[in-house]
Amino acid sequence: VRGLTLKLMPGQTLGIVGESGCGKSTTANVMCGLQTPTSGHVYFKGTDVTKRSAAQRKIIGRVISVVFQDPATALNARMTVREQLMDPMIVHKVGDAKSREARVRELVGLPNSVLEALPGQMSGGQRQRVAIARALSLNPDAIIADEPTSALDVSVRAQILNLLMDLKKELNLAMVFISHD
Repeated sequence: VRGLTLKLMPGQTLGIVGESGCGKSTTANVMCGLQTPTSGHVYFKGTDVTKRSAAQRKIIGRVISVVFQDPATALNARMTVREQLMDPMIVHKVGDAKSREARVRELVGLPNSVLEALPGQMSGGQRQRVAIARALSLNPDAIIADEPTSALDVSVRAQILNLLMDLKKELNLAMVFISHD
């Protein structure tokens, strides 16, 4: 990826569109701190975080969340839905994890009946809702949605897109939406 300059503000949606292999996911990984750029700079709230310290990575991890394209591989196959949703809150020591878990589950339309399910016991659409709820669990300022519908049936894609747009409006999220489509 060369010569890329992006600016994302609260409440905005930024689209990154391109063919497979052009660097969309690399860009997302650099933005959220999963990958360090070989050159250039990344600014977060006015601070250059290109060479992130552990403290900066933790802060960025709390306010920028990622929804990956394949929830089957993004979720831990051995953790129940309840554990998947509560884990980020426990790691980051964020408030009452149990009540926040219920809130994010409600936001994405997941019933109580899925709490003890493992990802392999759920449909692709349900798994993606779990991944979105997990991304919302820390009350982020921004979500990076890296091809969040590519692994889903056509009939479920519109539901997930509508859900993301509704959540963006309701929570005033900034969103980076990545797609090849």
